[in-house]
Amino acid sequence: MNTVLLFIVPPFAGFFIGYVTNVIAIRMLFRPLKEIRIFGIKLPFTPGILPRQRKKLAVSIGAMVERELITPDVLRKRLDSIDIKQFSIMVCEFLRRDDIKKELESKGRIMLHNALFNLSSLQRFFISAGQYEKTLEEKMPQIINELIQSLEKLLQEDSIKKKLLGAVDGQIENILAVLDIKTLVSQRIDSLEMERVERIILDVMAQQFKWVELFGGILGFLIGLFQIVIIQILR
Repeated sequence: MNTVLLFIVPPFAGFFIGYVTNVIAIRMLFRPLKEIRIFGIKLPFTPGILPRQRKKLAVSIGAMVERELITPDVLRKRLDSIDIKQFSIMVCEFLRRDDIKKELESKGRIMLHNALFNLSSLQRFFISAGQYEKTLEEKMPQIINELIQSLEKLLQEDSIKKKLLGAVDGQIENILAVLDIKTLVSQRIDSLEMERVERIILDVMAQQFKWVELFGGILGFLIGLFQIVIIQILR
């Protein structure tokens, strides 16, 4: 019986210890969320690795996104692959929505009033006498419709894609500089609650973490077997 236990206990004990150790190690990536102090003394490994290094992690991810994912070359390729006709349809459908048209009409009336306000007294007198202001306000829905129709025709031209790309291409670096992708991404990540970051990482890495835990158990099992072999050799 003792001989059987000698061959069984070390491998399975090693498996259990290795598995549990890796489970705890993965847990310690995220937990505890805050440092723990006992009698004013900070316990080691608190907070967890990610909570402790979240600012550095956020900056690193932001730098990686800026360096590898959102680059001028990537944006140029993306712009070149856009179906401009489908894009124009989407734009015009958006502009023809009732709420958007009403908003455009409201903005148009504001612009009209501002323009009239900047006229001289004599010019405003003639416009008021001819009731041009009232006519323009009444025809604002028609004016907006005509502007949308003109834009739709413009977007349907075959040369519009080259014109748009030509206009945007030279400004991509400036646009990215203004957006400051690195800061934008790092601030967004740093603002997330740590519990949410934990859920995101676990959702993505769940399968990989399971293999890490299992590998810890297998490694512990093999170490237990190795111990048995060493003991037998030394006897």
